[in-house]
Amino acid sequence: MLLVLGSFSMESASAEEAVDYEEGGTNLDNTPENSAIIGSQLLKPEIGWKRYDDSNPLIIKNKMFYQSQPNRAYKNGQSPGNSIETFIKFDFIGTKFRIIDQLHSNRDKNTKVTIDGEIVEYYSSYTSSSVQQWQTLVYEKKSLTNTKHTVLIEKSDDTSYLSFDAIDIDGILLAHVEVEKSITLDKNNFELLVGSQDKITATVTPDSAKVIWTSGDESIATVDQNGNVTAIREGTAIITATIENTDISATSTVIVKKPDNAFSSAILSITSVNGITKEYDVTNAVLNNYLNWFDTAQGTSTFKFSKTISPYKKVTEYVIHDKIASFEVREY
Repeated sequence: MLLVLGSFSMESASAEEAVDYEEGGTNLDNTPENSAIIGSQLLKPEIGWKRYDDSNPLIIKNKMFYQSQPNRAYKNGQSPGNSIETFIKFDFIGTKFRIIDQLHSNRDKNTKVTIDGEIVEYYSSYTSSSVQQWQTLVYEKKSLTNTKHTVLIEKSDDTSYLSFDAIDIDGILLAHVEVEKSITLDKNNFELLVGSQDKITATVTPDSAKVIWTSGDESIATVDQNGNVTAIREGTAIITATIENTDISATSTVIVKKPDNAFSSAILSITSVNGITKEYDVTNAVLNNYLNWFDTAQGTSTFKFSKTISPYKKVTEYVIHDKIASFEVREY
């Protein structure tokens, strides 16, 4: 077995991490290209792959134990676990990885693989055969972007075993660093007129996290999964943005008001080219100024509206001429 010692550095790493692996020198059955498929016994990594043993300290194993298997498992040992909390996690830079395990009748039939918190696939190390094949290719993922990836492997029940013997990758194994998740919104509270719409923007860490939007009272205001809030009737509603599969959230209060007839005379409804419609409660003077501007302006010329958004004394919103798809005037 060829043992290669190396090191790497990343901007996010506090120090260089030493890694050890076996690098593939031949393909299965000595073919010119990689020829191993799911179910193949793969005692050595193929050309273009590096094999890391399950005992590597950079691989996180939860509720698993080391099991000595001389002359059968890769490097004479493997790591099984049968708790529902059993999982495997590792980070690597590369475009592909393989899971090497033993086929056994007590293995999980529906092992879950999550890649970068998004890609979810399943594999099985189970066999009904009495022949327990060692060092078997049980899962393979190719064509990933050549960057850092986080892989999480979980079992589906608490009766079977999740096990692995080694992992093959085409890049470098990294120390896993947990990123603290957070979410903030660009509006803590704001006002809308009945029938108008505005957008709340969420900033999340990590930026790949998915945000789920909900309204505390959809009879007052609704929100879509892009954060667009639509005012339905007068009242107050809490808009909540939650990082998917967590209890981490942030809220914004929307106060929906009816137009004030004492100070305005029309509702100006403007639809932009991105499909978002905003409404402004305007006086005759503001409406006439807008109509004159629209008829004479062009390109990136802007028209400004004053809005009230707590806790600010005054908010000025600018409309860009060439971003307007249509508008409607409703006088009263």
